Amino acid sequence: MQRFIHRHILLPAFESLYHRRKTLKYLKDLEKTQWLSRAELEQRQLGSLRQLVQYAVANCPYYRDTWRDRGLDPAGPKSLEDFRNWPVIDRATIMANRAQMRTQSPNQRIISKSTGGSSGEPLKFDLNLDSGDRRAAASHRGYEWAGAQLGAKLLYLWGVALGKQSRMTRWKEALYHGLYRRKMLNSFDLTEERVPQFLEAHNRYRPDVVVAYTNPLYEFARMLQERNLKPFSPKSLIVGAEKLHDFQRELIQKVFQAPVFETYGSREFMLMAAECDRHEGLHLTTEQLVLEVLDDIGNPTPEGQEGNVAVTDLFNYGMPFVRYLNGDRAVAGWSTCSCGRGLPLMKPVLGRVLDVLHTPDGRRVPGEFFPHLMKDFSVKRFQVVQDRPDHVELRMIVASTWQEREREGIEREIRGILGPAVRFDMVKVDDIPLTGAGKLRVVLNLCGDKSRAAAAPVLN
Repeated sequence: MQRFIHRHILLPAFESLYHRRKTLKYLKDLEKTQWLSRAELEQRQLGSLRQLVQYAVANCPYYRDTWRDRGLDPAGPKSLEDFRNWPVIDRATIMANRAQMRTQSPNQRIISKSTGGSSGEPLKFDLNLDSGDRRAAASHRGYEWAGAQLGAKLLYLWGVALGKQSRMTRWKEALYHGLYRRKMLNSFDLTEERVPQFLEAHNRYRPDVVVAYTNPLYEFARMLQERNLKPFSPKSLIVGAEKLHDFQRELIQKVFQAPVFETYGSREFMLMAAECDRHEGLHLTTEQLVLEVLDDIGNPTPEGQEGNVAVTDLFNYGMPFVRYLNGDRAVAGWSTCSCGRGLPLMKPVLGRVLDVLHTPDGRRVPGEFFPHLMKDFSVKRFQVVQDRPDHVELRMIVASTWQEREREGIEREIRGILGPAVRFDMVKVDDIPLTGAGKLRVVLNLCGDKSRAAAAPVLN
């Protein structure tokens, strides 16, 4: 009964009547289009892509000038294969041209966002409100496949807002989570000592579904197993923010006695792909995205080979992302799921893997903590290095807007999470070396065995 009230009364009133958002309308549309054939979905995809290109030519100076100089058709690509002629962009492109990439149309209401910077470079970008509604709907649909329908009771083991919040902000967040039946546990606070508290909160809440960062949930499951502690078994567990590996899935499912569903997303686009109950791969949100896997010179990667992920958001008219290299790696190629959905299945997404820091007093700090923190400060690029069990160093390339008082905020948050047994240093630098493949290792644990913490080697 409570789920029915939230799904059919409270949430429609909150989303559609009070906020006047179209999220629930778009969710109903996506629930229907997922059953279209692959050919029908690709035809819709191409139509949306052509409309986006035409809009960008008319309203976004950067795209208009860049595509004109390349002699590209302002009406857009004639096919998805023709789209390969359009140039790629990356974080550096957006940082240098954000104002010119943003729509000049006065008819769009735009909001600004920041990524967590898991590549080491926090990114500020823009989107229009309607785009936000669409991506929220795609997230709801992906979670539905794991049994997390609107109104379900959800427990989040996730990153929470850092720093001191105003009373009004806390009240708004409490209201929002209450309407969506979400209980939030701060994954950054998960330590050996606090395992009993986290377990008690989980067992007392008895969630339908757990939603979590991959590594913290794996660490929680491992620590429960070591202590022979039994958690309440939800219907399912949804993981994101980092690649899920088979050994992690196996342990989590064994401890919680429930299936694990992997998702793939990013701050720029929210949920891009998710598993259905067949667990045969990740269904791409084809209705709203074009996702490609490219080699290092921008050509399509042969099927079965690893390459760079390029994403086009078909509905962000506030600041179009067209063939955006998001810093992730994936295996090229698509397959079909036995569930009957026309949404293609992605080959493995390799993603980024962030090390976990281990402290002498038993804390395990997930790498996701640092991008989550640094997005709110005037830092262009950063790297966290643990060279000894009792020493961690933060290296920063700061922006021109940097103010020394920001140092206090960063230091307070990091010292609080590392604890008193670790010496912490902050160093401003002029450069942070990249790997041989041009990648930035954001969080480095150089203290030997990280097999429990890091899911796999970071790609070089």
